[in-house]
Amino acid sequence: CFAFRQAKKQDDNLAFVEAMEKEISDHESRGHWTVVERKSLPANAKPIKAIWSFKRKRKPDGELLKHKACICAHGDMQQWGDNYWETYSPVVNMLSVRLILAIAKIHKLDSKAIHFVLAFPQADLEEDISMQLPIGFQVDGQTEADSDRYYILKLNKNLYGLKQASYNWYEKLRISLEDRHFKPSKIDPCLYLGNGMIILIYVDDCIIVEPSMTKIDSFVQSMKDGPETFVLTDEGDIDKFLGIEITHL
Repeated sequence: CFAFRQAKKQDDNLAFVEAMEKEISDHESRGHWTVVERKSLPANAKPIKAIWSFKRKRKPDGELLKHKACICAHGDMQQWGDNYWETYSPVVNMLSVRLILAIAKIHKLDSKAIHFVLAFPQADLEEDISMQLPIGFQVDGQTEADSDRYYILKLNKNLYGLKQASYNWYEKLRISLEDRHFKPSKIDPCLYLGNGMIILIYVDDCIIVEPSMTKIDSFVQSMKDGPETFVLTDEGDIDKFLGIEITHL
């Protein structure tokens, strides 16, 4: 694909190769797909393409944070009513983000930012979808050409790029919060209130604001140890969240 060819031409291409290896390893270790033979597919089934997405993630001051490689499904090849239905999921209003950041700092509330690792694949996939092997991917004991010719990936989990990916992820997160007695704001459905706590969702990132860090830590632990077994990382304080840097005057 074009993105893959462009990444190979960059001076830091080896860093992207390492990011690709990590991306594949993360997906496989969590069982997000199963490698199956192409001949096992129904005669009318057509695997969708896999696309590499590359990004240099930076801090607000421009300093390089890390190289990111993401495997995405080519959602434009999906057919509505066949392998997807619902697609809508709300997007947080940036006014809500700025308001919560300001309230937290003005009232000196404790806060924490968390990031859900490979968030979309943490949600289930109900539809039967197969995908071609990504460029650079090969089955053990096979060449890349033979791997692409004879094998495909049977998706077991929601994957970035699928038409329903964002919807599936938001629904899982919404249900998990409501089960913990949080309610969405009537003005912004990505702003949740409950138990004296404020939670703001920005796709796979959250900010949590509460007077007690002990309660925040308890909530985060419940997300890890609960029935959903969310995989997430603690990003610390919200001074630098979503590229917004807060300066204390």
